[in-house]
Amino acid sequence: MSETSDAVDPHQRQRRRSLITIGVVLLGLFFAFWYAWSYYQAETEAVAARPPAATCAPFDPKAVRAEDTTVNVYNASNRKGLAASVSTSLTERGFVIGKVANDPSKRKAPTVAEVRHGPSGEAQAKLLQSTLPKGTVLFADKRKGTTVDVALGAKYTGLAPAATASGLPTCPAPSAS
Repeated sequence: MSETSDAVDPHQRQRRRSLITIGVVLLGLFFAFWYAWSYYQAETEAVAARPPAATCAPFDPKAVRAEDTTVNVYNASNRKGLAASVSTSLTERGFVIGKVANDPSKRKAPTVAEVRHGPSGEAQAKLLQSTLPKGTVLFADKRKGTTVDVALGAKYTGLAPAATASGLPTCPAPSAS
């Protein structure tokens, strides 16, 4: 009998072990890269599926703007020049100023301020109220039109901080074509 038939060379055994180890490591690396690639692809597909970021704020034809709001400013306190200074501040915010005077109404003077409006001027009144300090109240009367009055009381301190813009321009109105 020959000695080489059953006996395996120790170098062959070591080489076989090395090849199996290298194969297992390569297989593990393959699955690690495959997993990372599928994770990357899923993220890329999720980003592609998202809608694009807005480039303008949606156009709302019913939105009331300061430029469309006429305000009568009345001083209902004993502070001289209050109505004039507030009307200047409101003009800087884009409001259209009507009358500037002492309060002609027979209503009790408001604590902070009172915005008076008719049924069709409610949106303008709410817009104006958002620029005035806390404690400003709305009062609905029977007037016609969208003009609003603001009566300034003794505890009036100043306009509320201006709202921060979204940074996006308003989208143009849809065309008829």
